[in-house]
Amino acid sequence: MTPMTIDHPFRTISLGTTGEFQLSRLEQEAIEKYTALHNESYDLKQLLNRLIAEYTAVMETRQQCQQAFNSLQNEYVLLAPMLHYYEEGGYLPEEEINEVNEDERVCYDTSSLLIQLDEFKIRYYKYAEKVMAIEKEHSDLQQKQEKLDATFDDFDDNYFAPIVRDYANAQIDIVALDQDFDDYKGDLYQLSQLTDNMYDTRNAFIELHNQLYQGMQELDKDLAKLFSMLRKMNGESE
Repeated sequence: MTPMTIDHPFRTISLGTTGEFQLSRLEQEAIEKYTALHNESYDLKQLLNRLIAEYTAVMETRQQCQQAFNSLQNEYVLLAPMLHYYEEGGYLPEEEINEVNEDERVCYDTSSLLIQLDEFKIRYYKYAEKVMAIEKEHSDLQQKQEKLDATFDDFDDNYFAPIVRDYANAQIDIVALDQDFDDYKGDLYQLSQLTDNMYDTRNAFIELHNQLYQGMQELDKDLAKLFSMLRKMNGESE
């Protein structure tokens, strides 16, 4: 047998030929299709590794966004009693506020809230841009997986199987081809494990993202009521 090695970034392809005659057209196409199959496997592996890294990194960005949200929420909590008192008809006009003991006053200063709101918006918009970019890449994943499956089936049905059936006339060494194809399928199994790892990482991110988003929705309703009250206090129309 004459060894035939193809150094590929996904894995080294190790084949062989009998060395008696030139490869048939089918065998030449088989090597091209086999290499293309490895190309698609490598592309998918690269995408999966990139997605795992990006989802892991954006979780850290989400944590920074969560901290900014917590600060905003804390500022709202300080102002929430003002909203309650106003709704109950207990709002004090400005000239009477100074008559209330300082430790009994409800906070009417919204400057800190507005500062925290602006800070959170800046952080969240940057975070959202990263999430949308990653999810766009993720949307390509299923297409790449389907393409890899189709290329695998094409090679298996139209090249590997016919060459093995016609082993008596094959110039490619059947034993080497069969062994290398088995080794490749073993690497595909590792690729499927990498896919599971990527989905685990993405699911963990989505769970944390949903917690932040649900909190944002709830606080958004509270802030809308608060700002509506402030406009009424200032004599502004809705």
